[in-house]
Amino acid sequence: MTAEKRPSTEQKTPIAMTVISPEVLEKNSVSDLASIARIAPGVSFAAAGPATIISIRGVSSRDTSEIGDPAVSISIDGFNLQRALGLNTSMFDLERVEVLRGPQGTLLGRNATGGAINIISAKPKDEFAAYLGGEIGNYNTYNTKGMINVPVTDTLQVRAAFQTRDHNGYRNNAPSKDGDDDHSRAVRLHVLYTPTDRLSILATAEYAEQNGVGPVTNNIPLEYYTADNVPDGLLVGDIDLSAPSRGSGKTYAIAPGSFLKTRSWNYRTEINYDLGFANLTYQGGYRRLKVARRTLLGGAYGTTAQNLTFGQTEDLPSWNHELRLSSNGDGPLKWQFGGFFFQEKNDLNTQFQDYPDSDGIYGTPFVIQDYVYPDILSRAKALFGQVAYELTPGLTVEAGMRYSKDQKHRNGYKVTVPFSSYMTDRCDLTDTCVYTTTAQASSTKSSQPTYHAAINYQATPTNMVYAKFDTGYKAGGFTDIAEYKPEKVKSFEIGTKNRFLGNTLQVNLSAFYYDYTDQQVSQNVVLDDGTVGTIVRNAGKSRYKGAELDVLYQPTNVDRFNVYVGYVHARYVDFKASVSGQLARLATSQGRLDEDSNYVLDGFTPPQSPDWTFNLGYEHDFNVFGGKLTPGVQTHIETKSYFTFYNLELDEQKAYSRTDLTLSFSPDSAQWTVTAFVRNLEDRLILTSAQYPSATYGTYREQYAPPRTFGAGFTYNF
Repeated sequence: MTAEKRPSTEQKTPIAMTVISPEVLEKNSVSDLASIARIAPGVSFAAAGPATIISIRGVSSRDTSEIGDPAVSISIDGFNLQRALGLNTSMFDLERVEVLRGPQGTLLGRNATGGAINIISAKPKDEFAAYLGGEIGNYNTYNTKGMINVPVTDTLQVRAAFQTRDHNGYRNNAPSKDGDDDHSRAVRLHVLYTPTDRLSILATAEYAEQNGVGPVTNNIPLEYYTADNVPDGLLVGDIDLSAPSRGSGKTYAIAPGSFLKTRSWNYRTEINYDLGFANLTYQGGYRRLKVARRTLLGGAYGTTAQNLTFGQTEDLPSWNHELRLSSNGDGPLKWQFGGFFFQEKNDLNTQFQDYPDSDGIYGTPFVIQDYVYPDILSRAKALFGQVAYELTPGLTVEAGMRYSKDQKHRNGYKVTVPFSSYMTDRCDLTDTCVYTTTAQASSTKSSQPTYHAAINYQATPTNMVYAKFDTGYKAGGFTDIAEYKPEKVKSFEIGTKNRFLGNTLQVNLSAFYYDYTDQQVSQNVVLDDGTVGTIVRNAGKSRYKGAELDVLYQPTNVDRFNVYVGYVHARYVDFKASVSGQLARLATSQGRLDEDSNYVLDGFTPPQSPDWTFNLGYEHDFNVFGGKLTPGVQTHIETKSYFTFYNLELDEQKAYSRTDLTLSFSPDSAQWTVTAFVRNLEDRLILTSAQYPSATYGTYREQYAPPRTFGAGFTYNF
């Protein structure tokens, strides 16, 4: 693995991490980031419309706008993937996935305050290989995959792979087509050229597309307090803040016409040259992502708000370059230095629309708000270095530093109609709508050094202890409402990695403490014109402290156990949010409204931060029927968590368990494998999003993880 950007092994790398092998990826049918969250310890998945939100150790970023940055760095073959859209189509023909827990601010740099997920695709080899596979399942699931590896000459190897995924929607949304569907295609071509023993050049081209209705939101009509159930401090007629009646979460009507289309092209190169004393590496390339979508904003079906819609088109070219020099040799001193450049441009048009007097979102919309931003830029530059020195056999000290500079701007304009004059007065019918055009020119710059210091002791070849200090940084930005500052974190961690009993028992332990300053938190708010906007606030301070136990045990050649226990106590310790109306009354009733009408949220839990997380698994090989039959079970358990920083019952994900079953068979004398699976055996209704209730749309708005799915697959290796 290459978590520290030089070859090593998981157990000899002083980082709390999980490396997921291709065998585990195959057995669990991993094809997207949500699949990673099913099997990777300490990782959870959430959504904001079609955008993917990944949390590690309870740290996430819910700002998925064109200016927002993730808190978990996601890359494929060293190429940084910035946008929360279009992340799920590169998970095929993989060599491994590395999940790094904790800030990675020195080597990985920007937007890795929570950790990192490194996706490493399978590279060309010097022997012929190929496979074809397919999978069928409920919800009309039909997935295919394939790969061919050809050694053209002694110095030229080619590997091509593809994946298709198709399933109907997990929801019954009549009269709409069923949402939460997937219809995607992806193909990748690697060409590896090694003209000398010192030089290797890997060129990669990748294309992916996704179509369908896309993710959908359950828009549940609001309930209001009555004289019989109003809590102290609130009023009759206030929105009921208890959990809404969700039913099964599988059947709810929405207006027809939603769609999601993404297209991405990625061209990247990795060049390695052995200078003798050091290795010079370049990784980088170009990616273009195009997005077109139309999705309902949240009005309940059957009301005048049912066709309120968000329309979006984006064209995002991005460039990613890194050049680094890493020492060679087995001496006590190891070092690496490098530079990084990232740039993303965006031509964005978003519209707040309505399709009045229509059964669905068809035809020509009435545009309530039109945001035209042809000039959006995000640019990052960095220099970094890290040095390790073995003081005595097994005892190593490390030090590293990175200096990052970020720049963002957004230029354009918006044209708006007062929402109330449209919804209440239907100004469009009398041609009395008053349009306001406002120029938009926002920009921000930030810079920050981040540091790494560590001491590691390899007591024996199979026992290590380490202690480290890291700082992390996430760039600031702005919304249409206000600017927000960079996020900073200081991390302290101790850990030990061990193997016992003849390498049959692996026990890894870690404990950590995060000290956040100005942590960025996202909130939906009702604007003066009645529409809903997003504001990003800086929580003054927050603290995360926790511990992890990660155990693998293979008592026999045919039995494998895995146990992960994670505890995270994440709390805001200095955070105030400006509130009014019902939220101000709620804060007053809790004794949390200060003299400036701020809701004092000290002691509240950040979103997506359960206190306890458990992963438990077992596999057994049966040598029967002339081959190997392997049943397996994997269970994920977590305690309650929340999706907003208000920690209300309506945005609470209650404690739950989710169990996956797998079964595989491979004959001894043939080259094929057949698999079967059941995911979410309990058929739990698991939230991936729960927003603060919207009086604008008159609904509670929620999204859900997939229900129980099952199926079977077949792979033939040539």
